[in-house]
Amino acid sequence: MKKTLSFLSVLLLNTAIFAQSENDILRYSTTDVFGSARFEAMAGSFGALGADFSAIQINPAGMGRFSSSNTSISFNNSSFSNDAVYNDRLTKSSHNKFTVSSAGMVISTDISELNYGRKYSQFTFGYTRLKNFSNSRRYEGQNFYSLLDVFANSGKGIDPENIYDAKPFTTGLAYDVFALDYDPSSGQYISRLTPGDMYHNRQIETDGGIGEFHIGYSENYMNKFYYGASIGIRRIKYDERFNHNERLLDTIGTTLRSFDYSYEQTTRGTGFNLKLGVLFLPSEQFRLGLAFESPTIISLNDQWTANMTALHDDGLKFIDDQFIPDGEFDYRMKTPMKLRGSFAYILGMRGAINVELEMSRLPGGRLKPDNTIESTNVYEFNDENSEAKNQFRTIVNTRIGMEYMIFTDLFLRGGIAILPQPYNKELGNVSTPNMTYSGGIGWDNNTFSLDLSYRLLELHSDYYAFDATKIENRTEFKTQVHNIVLTARLKF
Repeated sequence: MKKTLSFLSVLLLNTAIFAQSENDILRYSTTDVFGSARFEAMAGSFGALGADFSAIQINPAGMGRFSSSNTSISFNNSSFSNDAVYNDRLTKSSHNKFTVSSAGMVISTDISELNYGRKYSQFTFGYTRLKNFSNSRRYEGQNFYSLLDVFANSGKGIDPENIYDAKPFTTGLAYDVFALDYDPSSGQYISRLTPGDMYHNRQIETDGGIGEFHIGYSENYMNKFYYGASIGIRRIKYDERFNHNERLLDTIGTTLRSFDYSYEQTTRGTGFNLKLGVLFLPSEQFRLGLAFESPTIISLNDQWTANMTALHDDGLKFIDDQFIPDGEFDYRMKTPMKLRGSFAYILGMRGAINVELEMSRLPGGRLKPDNTIESTNVYEFNDENSEAKNQFRTIVNTRIGMEYMIFTDLFLRGGIAILPQPYNKELGNVSTPNMTYSGGIGWDNNTFSLDLSYRLLELHSDYYAFDATKIENRTEFKTQVHNIVLTARLKF
């Protein structure tokens, strides 16, 4: 039989799949560069420029640059290309997602006659998609270690009569489909595996995203100083499904041939935040921007279920529908605060360059109990919050964007963003920063405009199906996301 895995591996599996963890803080605290085609073409580097609806998510003072009212809508098509390396075996997969990346309206009012110095005020409302969870990834390859070993260790000391109640999502399922045996003399569950390798195949499907509804107000003072604020109503939708298949390469001495373990989770949440920003023009050529984004306080609900089948030499064993387990849990989260500083240089009447730094204090993210629960035994997430503090670090994202007017109504744009990995370097995780490369064109006749952009996002990540203490269980994912955005804007 296979060697048993450590107790740490059991904790890692249960934390990663069946409970809330520090990974949730990271998932819901980091956002992407979604928005208008102009915004995306410049890699989201817009904090000191403004006059684009999507700039409200970076610096609400940028709305003060509008002197006329307008409405816009942006359509996004994202194509995903994934490379997975698992024990030297390469697996490729792809996915496609079409969404509305932003839509909104800015109502500008001339207030220059009401109060000297104040030129225009703007009321802004709309929607921006901040993150896309949609993807389909897969890996496969040989490995000595098995998910069954983790399930066997998880049930140690629990009598089979109670195992389905105590471990309904793991050991109970595996025991019911005869993938595990029980040794009453040791109280240990034993996997029906041989000393050889298993052939692993896991399909991971995710869907949903983070979207934010904005309500903002801004003003222009003497065409020199701009200030604004916005309230963000953030909606989270996250769906995850995976199917984990293992096939025995050596079946001598056991009835088991293969097994499939599936897991599904849905997460829904609503949160609120506040953004404050200022924009200062010391001269016609230079612009300075500074913005603050408060932590987002989010109420979340998780629902999950799991299932398992096992193929034996005498046929397929499965769980009756009435015994398929499910779970539900309510909790809250506080995402880290963010600070953004921006500098722009205006190239005469032909274009502009914007450089932006965004600081996100990821160790400040916290999981919290649901405040509607009245109990003295409320789970406080002390271990998970401690792990977030130990694993994550404060990062500074760098974005650089440029816009240049080729003709009176035709613009060329480009940008690059460097997004450092969130983990402390001493933990040995992937250190290659995520990168964004973008470009686009725009046509503007002062009443109606059309913009088109292309953005390439390169993501690097490590994925462990179980037991992150063993390098053999690591899958290295490299994902390329190709975003094409079309924006139409009408001024009135």
